[in-house]
Amino acid sequence: METQKRESWGSSIGFILAIAGSAVGLGNVWKFPYITGLNGGGAFVLVYLFCILLVGMPVMLCEIVIGRRTRKNPYGAFKALQLRRSRFADIIGGFLLAAAVLLSCSGSFGFAVIAAIAAVMMLTMGFAAVGLFSLITAMLILSYYSVVGGWIVEYTVKAFTGGLHFNSVEAAGNAFGSFIHSPGRVVLWHLVFFGASALMVWGGIRNGIERWSKILMPALFLLLVALVFRSLTLPGAENGVAFFLTPDFSKLSTAGALEALGHSFYTLSLGMGITITYGSYLSRDRNIFSASLWVIVLDTGVAILAGLAIFPAVFAMGFDPAAGPSLIFNVLPATFNNFPGGMGWLWAGLFFLMLTIAALTSAAALLESGVTFLIDQFHMSRKVAVLLCFVAIGGLGCLACVSVGDWNSIPGVHQALSAIFLPENIALCGSWFDLLDKVTSNWMLPIAGMLTAIFVGWIWTARKAGRELRRGAGPEVDENLITSLSGFRGEPLYRTSRNHGLTVMTLWGLLVRFLAPVVIMFVFLQAIGVNLGF
Repeated sequence: METQKRESWGSSIGFILAIAGSAVGLGNVWKFPYITGLNGGGAFVLVYLFCILLVGMPVMLCEIVIGRRTRKNPYGAFKALQLRRSRFADIIGGFLLAAAVLLSCSGSFGFAVIAAIAAVMMLTMGFAAVGLFSLITAMLILSYYSVVGGWIVEYTVKAFTGGLHFNSVEAAGNAFGSFIHSPGRVVLWHLVFFGASALMVWGGIRNGIERWSKILMPALFLLLVALVFRSLTLPGAENGVAFFLTPDFSKLSTAGALEALGHSFYTLSLGMGITITYGSYLSRDRNIFSASLWVIVLDTGVAILAGLAIFPAVFAMGFDPAAGPSLIFNVLPATFNNFPGGMGWLWAGLFFLMLTIAALTSAAALLESGVTFLIDQFHMSRKVAVLLCFVAIGGLGCLACVSVGDWNSIPGVHQALSAIFLPENIALCGSWFDLLDKVTSNWMLPIAGMLTAIFVGWIWTARKAGRELRRGAGPEVDENLITSLSGFRGEPLYRTSRNHGLTVMTLWGLLVRFLAPVVIMFVFLQAIGVNLGF
């Protein structure tokens, strides 16, 4: 396959830290602790770890393999591997057209238009539409993700300057509410955070993302370990550890298990084009499998350490571990302020600094997806591509900043969206920020991930993908590790016994072709509110 010359990662550790940085973000340090608290603790953690291995890792391998095989951005990668038109793409396009008609008949014209556009994309582009769809998803996520990053930078500054002295959760909540209703401050910190992300990408792969990842990721782990140590030394911390790590399946509902499955997918940044983009800069002699294992270990390790930093402290200070999304900005500032010894400001500052680093590396990865697309498809220079993305995505983020307090802040947008999507649907979203979050997390990510697994398993075929996966396996110990998990040596997808004529599916091929698409579909249906009956 003809490929253009492009940058590559300077080392395996650079690639691992960079892709781990893309995965280690607010999902690990913010979302994972609070959804664990809402779903009963230890049982949720076990299900989450199980789902990481069965769904997260197989799809992650798919995306890295797609990127390295083609050396292109997500759109270009799918287009290059789809050598001929796929009937399956036409079938999906037909279903989307039928959905558009049904939605139109029900009066939901906005969703009908979206379904119709998606149908046209599938029918004209085939599975290349999946790559473009994942890129759009990444850019939409980045537009509001950087808003949250701005909140965190504000709280980092406040913590170190003594501005987070709250004795109660209510006082912390009132202060946070006042902050997000101040559009000027929120926009300022959003642009500061997004500008820092853009500077990481500005320097390129080796001199930008890789260099900063080698600095920021070790710093993140050191800060997190320090926070865990302080949290575990508090009186009563053992109750938080027991809550977090002791399984109690009576507290875990089916919806909670599906949320664990969904988060295992979200936390690895799958369905956003990031892993394909980073994989496209990976040289042929690098071991994809061992690198992926390290990313899983680092990503999961951060999530576990975050829980050990948060729950013992929350229990020790007598606060509610099931506080939900408000855990970070309402509960934890009050928790740190009540630490014995009068050094709560320092621990709060270190925590929000660690959170800033986690958000920054993820935002840079999201931005790199868009920048690589512009470089590959429109032959822009990196600096022009970064500036264009900064203006477009930063502007969309400013809209989220202004709207986050109340839809009435942007009445024209509210009225337009209500007319398109029906008032009762828009009323379910608190703001443009919330609307972006719901649509991307509940709809776009699982759809992109499911179609990626289907493409690799059935269209490109897991056998061809497996050959790329085995490339650069390196030492015999790594080859044995691959073989023991996937079950293949000669043929990655299957091996045929000449004596019995039997086709034996390997574990990876089985997970990619059957399990991953099915379970992601369940996550999608659960997320959009479909009653699954169990």
